[in-house]
Amino acid sequence: MKALLIKDELHWHKDWSSQLGTMLDTRDSSNNLLIFAENCSEEDILKIIGKARRDSYQIIDLEEAAEENCDFMADSGTCYRKLH
Repeated sequence: MKALLIKDELHWHKDWSSQLGTMLDTRDSSNNLLIFAENCSEEDILKIIGKARRDSYQIIDLEEAAEENCDFMADSGTCYRKLH
């Protein structure tokens, strides 16, 4: 599944997070990470945040993982690991 990692909060507009959450099927989140449903593509995300500085975010692939393999802990308590 795709996720958007906010790397530079100074250049990130909170409106983009709100639009992403409203327009796309958001599966989970944490303070600086939005995790989208399986049917969401990178193109879907970029359509919404097209004006964002590329160095202010990173789109990554994640999968659910056991705690010992956890790269990100979401607000729901679910662990995710980054796919390379």
